[in-house]
Amino acid sequence: MKISPSQISRLWPIAKRRAAAAIVGWVQRLFSDEKLLKDVFKRGRTRRVLLCHLPEAFASERLPKYHSNLTECLVAARCFDALGYSVDCTSRANEGLDYAPYDIIYGINGNAFFGSFAPRRGREPLRIFYSVGAQMSYNFEATARRNRSFHERHGLWLLGSNRYVPGGGMNYYEAHFADAVICLGDRAILEPFLADDARPERYRCLPAFYFAVAEPDEKKDFERCAKSILWFGSMGLLHKGLDIAIDFAAKHPDYTLHICGGSSSERDFWRYYKPIVDEARNIRVHGFVDIESPSFAALLDECAILLNPSVSESGAVAVLNVLGNGALLPVYSSGTALDLSDVGVEVPRVVYEDFERALLDVGSLSPEELSRRAWAAHKKVREGYTLQRYEQNLYNHIKEIIDKKDKK
Repeated sequence: MKISPSQISRLWPIAKRRAAAAIVGWVQRLFSDEKLLKDVFKRGRTRRVLLCHLPEAFASERLPKYHSNLTECLVAARCFDALGYSVDCTSRANEGLDYAPYDIIYGINGNAFFGSFAPRRGREPLRIFYSVGAQMSYNFEATARRNRSFHERHGLWLLGSNRYVPGGGMNYYEAHFADAVICLGDRAILEPFLADDARPERYRCLPAFYFAVAEPDEKKDFERCAKSILWFGSMGLLHKGLDIAIDFAAKHPDYTLHICGGSSSERDFWRYYKPIVDEARNIRVHGFVDIESPSFAALLDECAILLNPSVSESGAVAVLNVLGNGALLPVYSSGTALDLSDVGVEVPRVVYEDFERALLDVGSLSPEELSRRAWAAHKKVREGYTLQRYEQNLYNHIKEIIDKKDKK
């Protein structure tokens, strides 16, 4: 079978991503013997749990806030510590571990967690899968559909700007074979899992949290910033809907779009959009902004609308960080797995026309109404998505799972 140059050009971004992931995995496995931390809190207990997560979470007393994953690992360790377990932590890529000493295996997708399913004799550990993404087949279908939608609008494939599931089918298998599954995100995150699994009793949702780093200006001028939009995201620009944000701003010059993040490594995306962004006077690209910096607080004060057209998230921590530290009205997709419909505008379909309509509706609000709803969104996140609540919910889930097993 002959492969045409056009087919090669379409498949090349996917091939690059998969090759890069394979190389990273190989390097991680090569050095994995150095990534098993034993008894991180030095308790010396007989009951032991293995976290297949991020040993780096225990390397510093002050964890960075550029991502929530290190904090999630540390919080899980604290929960097990409070429940009377000694906690070991290993890299997700670690292989060939001896799982016999452990009463519980807890982790996210990776070779270490999956390795605990190897055939063995004797006592089986309790396995808790911590899912930090949407159900695998749902995520893949959603991101593929997003690319098809873009192609229909622009006649171009941007396969390198999607968010494919890492680790192949491991995410899928772990959710199916684990004794319990804790899914990061609000209740909506469970629906694709439950549609694919007839054992709903194994699943629990765990709302995400935000990092409290700034206090919004109580005298924020919503009349001045009513038509200023913030897009705040990272890699997978098509998956996260940056194209919708740029297309809207290019078509509606009376709005201003601020782009925060937006991976520069996605060259095909920027090859198409850079001329559009450069020509538009109402689009400002800020690059990656440290949320603990004055620049982040200034951006939150500059914008009245948060735009997040992502097709698939697990609690969308980026959205929570914006709303928890600033007063903005969120216009977001159902795929973010956040329950903000009472204070924001939830758009069921990630298509340009639906988001355009939603943004124009928000733009027609009076400054007073915009202010009221933006502050309501801020209050809801600040009160309902704290790190303390996240830790208490996780503790309750883990305790319930352990108690349920002990009663059998």
